[in-house]
Amino acid sequence: MKTILQRTKLPNVVYHYCTVETFFHIISNHTLRLSDIEKSNDFMEKKWAIRQCLQHIENNLDNPAYPCAQQPELAAALLEEMKRQFHDYNTMILAACFSSRRDLLSQWRGYGDNGYGVCIGVASGTEFQEAFRRAEHYLILKGNSLPSSLLFHSIKYSTREIEATCMRLFCIYMRWLPLRTSVETAAAELVRMMYPALPFFKSSAFSEEAEWRCVYYPELPAPPYETETFDEARFQQLLSAQMVEQQLDNFHMQPLGYRLRQNNLVPYRDLSFDPPCGPFIQSITIGPKCPLDRETVKLFLERSGIPIDMANIYLSDVSYR
Repeated sequence: MKTILQRTKLPNVVYHYCTVETFFHIISNHTLRLSDIEKSNDFMEKKWAIRQCLQHIENNLDNPAYPCAQQPELAAALLEEMKRQFHDYNTMILAACFSSRRDLLSQWRGYGDNGYGVCIGVASGTEFQEAFRRAEHYLILKGNSLPSSLLFHSIKYSTREIEATCMRLFCIYMRWLPLRTSVETAAAELVRMMYPALPFFKSSAFSEEAEWRCVYYPELPAPPYETETFDEARFQQLLSAQMVEQQLDNFHMQPLGYRLRQNNLVPYRDLSFDPPCGPFIQSITIGPKCPLDRETVKLFLERSGIPIDMANIYLSDVSYR
């Protein structure tokens, strides 16, 4: 079955835009932070991708081009069950975001502290190679559990491909109803196929960002929690699994933590890029309004155990006031 994320080339370097404070912590701690995407700047994106896919299916239930139109009541029941199970399968997704482009005005505005921040180039071509291959393989829509390790891939700024793939799979499962499987089982399998792909889709309004994303799927339920059906014992078991360190590819993942952001608590897990990870920090670009100078950045990185050539420390060329 064709992957919904068309094969693309893994760039040697991708760029993480951040505030100077975040830059300080990344370099001082040798860690990269993956945070809950539902508490990020783009907090609606997961819900947006779900809504787009389900709406596309609903819009085509009576389309004679699809076999589901021959059984409208059964098709409607399957769609409603998918909507319900998406709610029940609402697990947490942690991500770190990058751009394939250095010194990009839209990134400075949105993520680089309005030009007062820093752009960090990291070695994606080597250190995210396994996660990239895993994403290319894993994002073939098939009935699997959540990925247990990192996925790394570019963002798609259109849901056209995933909508068409989901519609095709929906029709395949429709053929199996009600003899080979139940509506509940079919919906559960469709949801499991679609869920890992959700953080790799955004609205075309964000296309200038040229975003890449590193994603981790902790098996923890995302809010809201339903009091009547909440399983405390299962929750404690899942939480315990996130409170231990893990080795993911060349990265050492630290236990689940929380930080404050605009009066909200944001869950995260940090990836250490100490060995066995190779040289991770490849370049630094100082934002167009940032007061840092190249010499101070050089000294700070070297003092922090991250050697870098002066030739790879840049001042932004963006004209931005």
